[in-house]
Amino acid sequence: MARITLRKGRVQPVWAGHPWVFAQAIERLDGAPAPGDAVEVVDPKGKHLGRGFWSPDSAIPVRLITRDEDEALDDAALIRRLERARARRQRLGIPDAGSDAYRLVHAEGDELPGLVVDVYRDVAVVQLLTQGMKRRQDVIVGTVARVANVHVVAEARGGRMQEKEGIEVEPRIVRGPDRQQLRFRERGFEFEIELGLAQKTGFYFDQRDNRAMVEQLARGRRVLDLYSYVGPFALAAARGGASAVHAFEKNAAVVSEAAVIAAKNGLGDKIDFARQDVKNALTKLAQDGERYDLAIVDPPKLAPTARHLERARSAYRRLNGQVMGLMKPGGIVASCSCSAAMRPEELIRALALAARDVGRSARLLHLGQQGMDHPVPAAFPEGRYLKCAFVEID
Repeated sequence: MARITLRKGRVQPVWAGHPWVFAQAIERLDGAPAPGDAVEVVDPKGKHLGRGFWSPDSAIPVRLITRDEDEALDDAALIRRLERARARRQRLGIPDAGSDAYRLVHAEGDELPGLVVDVYRDVAVVQLLTQGMKRRQDVIVGTVARVANVHVVAEARGGRMQEKEGIEVEPRIVRGPDRQQLRFRERGFEFEIELGLAQKTGFYFDQRDNRAMVEQLARGRRVLDLYSYVGPFALAAARGGASAVHAFEKNAAVVSEAAVIAAKNGLGDKIDFARQDVKNALTKLAQDGERYDLAIVDPPKLAPTARHLERARSAYRRLNGQVMGLMKPGGIVASCSCSAAMRPEELIRALALAARDVGRSARLLHLGQQGMDHPVPAAFPEGRYLKCAFVEID
C-alpha cells in the first residue's frame, strides 16, 4: 500500500477527526497508487493516522475511511460501514410510519466519504462520487440492496465532484427492473416523482425537520414558497392551516408534477403553483403590493466553494431583502442555505443586513439544520452544510 506523509503543522485536524487530507498538507507520497487505490496516511514521524482511497486529481486527494491500523481497507470494510449506517438509522427510528424514505449513507458521516445513498421505499439511489467508490460499485450496490431491502438500485450523477474525479455517469438503473418513478411517503405525504425530474438523488430529505417547523407556524398565515421544487414546504404549510400558499418554481415540468402531488394529497385547492423565475416573481409581487406572514426561501447552492463566498453573501442579502420587503410586521422568513462554505453566522449576518437594507429589523427565532439521517463527524464543520434560519421581521 502506498503511503502519504503529512507536512509538519498539518497533522492536528486529521488527528482530531477531520476526514479530509488536502493536497497542500502532503509532504511526500511513497509508492505509485492508481486512482481509487487504498493508501495509508501517516504523520511526519511515521505514525498511522488512517487509510482512504487515492484521488490524485482532486484538491482533497484522500478522504479517510478507517483510522484503525489493524483494519484493512477492503470490501469487507465497506460492507461493515453500510451495515452500521442502516443500524444507526434504525436506532434513530428512521424510517417510521409516516416516512418510508430516508438517507441511508451520508458520506463522511457514515465513514463512507464519496458515497451517498437515499432510499425511496423499494428503490435506492446511489451517488459514487470518487474513483475509490466507483471502482467498488458492485459490492456497494449489492450490499445497499440487501441492507435497505430494496428491489431496485439506480445511479445518479454527482455533479462537479465526479467531474473532478474524472467520472462520467449517466443516470441509470444498475440493479433490478426498470423504474421511471420514485414513489415514497414523507411525514405522511405521498410523493411520486419522475426520475428524469429528480434533483441530485431525487429529493431533499435534509429539510424534513424544517418543513415540520413551517407546518407548525403556518396556521392562519399567508405563505410564500420560493424555489418550491415539487412543493414539500408548500404542502407542509397548507396542511398546517395556511390561509393561502403561493409557490414559485421556474421548471414547468416540476410545477406540473407539484400540482399533481398536491392534488393527490388533498391539498390541490390550497396551493397556487406558478411557473416563474423567482427574481421576476419578487419584482411582480412587490409591484402588486402583495404581503405575506410566512416565507420560505430555499435557493440552490449559491456558494459551491469558498471562492464563491463573497458573491454568495451579496446574493443572499439581496434575495432575502426583497422577501423581507414583502413581509407583514411580525412575519417570519425561513431562509435556507445549502452552501457548506457559508457558515451559520454568515447567513445570519446576511439576513440582518438584508433587513436593514429595506428598513426592517430581523430577530432570529430558530436555526435549523439537516436531519438526523445526515450525520456529520464532530470535527468536520464542512459537513454541517444546511442552515435554515427562521427570523421574525419587524
